[in-house]
Amino acid sequence: MRNPLKRIVAVFILVALLPVGFILFELNALTENEKIVREIYENQLAAILYSINQYSDDVIGSWANRFNIALMEEKNISDSVKGIPAVLNQFGAVQHVYCSDFKKTSAIFSRDTNGTHSKIIQKKLDSLLNQHRGRIEQLIAYEEAGFRKMELVDTVNTHVPVPVFFVLNDGTPTYRLAAMVIDLPEFVESTLGPKLQAIAQDKFVISVFRRDSNILVYSTDAATGPTAIVEGGDAQKKSFWLLPGYYLSISLTGATIDDLVRDRMITSLIILGLLATILGLGIWFLYRNIRREMSLAQAKSEFVSNVSHEIRTPLSLISMYAETLEMNRVTEEKKLEYQSVIAKEAARLSGIVNRILNFSQIQANKKTYDLKPLDLNELVDEVLKSYFFHLRDKGFTCELKKDENLKLISGDRNAIVEAFINLIDNAMKYSPDRKNIAITTGRDGNFNFVEVKDEGIGIARKHQHEIFDQFYRAPTGDIHNTKGSGLGLTLVKKTIEAHHGKIKVESSPGKGSTFRLYFPIKNEAGQ
Repeated sequence: MRNPLKRIVAVFILVALLPVGFILFELNALTENEKIVREIYENQLAAILYSINQYSDDVIGSWANRFNIALMEEKNISDSVKGIPAVLNQFGAVQHVYCSDFKKTSAIFSRDTNGTHSKIIQKKLDSLLNQHRGRIEQLIAYEEAGFRKMELVDTVNTHVPVPVFFVLNDGTPTYRLAAMVIDLPEFVESTLGPKLQAIAQDKFVISVFRRDSNILVYSTDAATGPTAIVEGGDAQKKSFWLLPGYYLSISLTGATIDDLVRDRMITSLIILGLLATILGLGIWFLYRNIRREMSLAQAKSEFVSNVSHEIRTPLSLISMYAETLEMNRVTEEKKLEYQSVIAKEAARLSGIVNRILNFSQIQANKKTYDLKPLDLNELVDEVLKSYFFHLRDKGFTCELKKDENLKLISGDRNAIVEAFINLIDNAMKYSPDRKNIAITTGRDGNFNFVEVKDEGIGIARKHQHEIFDQFYRAPTGDIHNTKGSGLGLTLVKKTIEAHHGKIKVESSPGKGSTFRLYFPIKNEAGQ
């Protein structure tokens, strides 16, 4: 058995390594997949931020074109004074439009009717123009090369309004350069707000913050307060191209990317864990059953060997004594002795065959029981009376204690007698030195019981749950020199189960064994 078992263990180790390898591969694949998922989300959010920046750039560029067209349509300053305010009224976020010939002449058109304030703004923009003349000249160079660009002068940290400079077309009279002074919070709220809401669609939260204080200016999440401060590093952030001092922030609604990745990873790990558990249990179950079947096969082989030996011994004696009697060369006294031996061995052989037949019927679920009212004490007396000489010949003493107040049980006489005899046979087989057997009958609740106690070699606790298995013989003492088929206790257990009873064992190595059979009382069990 050892070599096949080792081979099976080796095969199962290989089979077990397959799911382990698969799980390790999947864990590695999960890590790679999560990186890809994270990159996809980050790229998606970055693309959204880019589109918003592009949209704001396009809007401001279209406004610049409208102002340029208004200036081109006018023939003189007085006419422009009439046309530019009309365009200003269409774009509420633009507070002032500044024009310059890039030399000495400049003008300002304002939504504000306070002329003094407008003149102050005009002087500040004149100063900015001189300070950044190099950058402005580059805008003109781009325009002449066919590229229209706008230049934002960052004045957020000063008291100067934020202008967006752009070059006017050659056909514009008087002026070559213009600038729009934009109210940035108003631009974000009225112009970018609808666009941000359309992009978010309850899937994202898009917010605009001031860079110097991280104070929220606008958010697509209505629950977010107007002065909220951005927290955490999970959101994607990007500065506005044409809105200095402000930046965009975008995150997923209800969860961050890390939350989604973590939840997906946990779900995948749980699935892999369940798969590993199922595979492990399946391998353990298969291994356990194959090992049990191999043990059973070995036990069957030993059973055949033991039964063959048991049958061969009485057959040999019967054959030998029968031949001797046929030769008629013995005295009458010897004839009687030989005839007695033949009768005993025939009975012994019949018992072996009947035990095997009974076991076969039980295994095939064909065993039937003739249940009748029985007196357990009478059955015990009957068995001990027939076994008295056998016990005496083997050198055993038997002590009997009966409870004379036992009630009747319902059972099959032959089956119960056979179960009782099997217990006595076991007590005799495994008591090579101290040959004392104590038999007791009694009552325990709704059960009558019969108990067989010996002072033999005993059974270790770890083997006590296996001794009722078919063909099993506990590895205690020199069992190979003890005759037996390994079916006795199996038949006892099957008989007890058929009678709705129970069996208990108390034993320890070197201190003997006690077997107690319980049978339901007829009246109280309602049988």
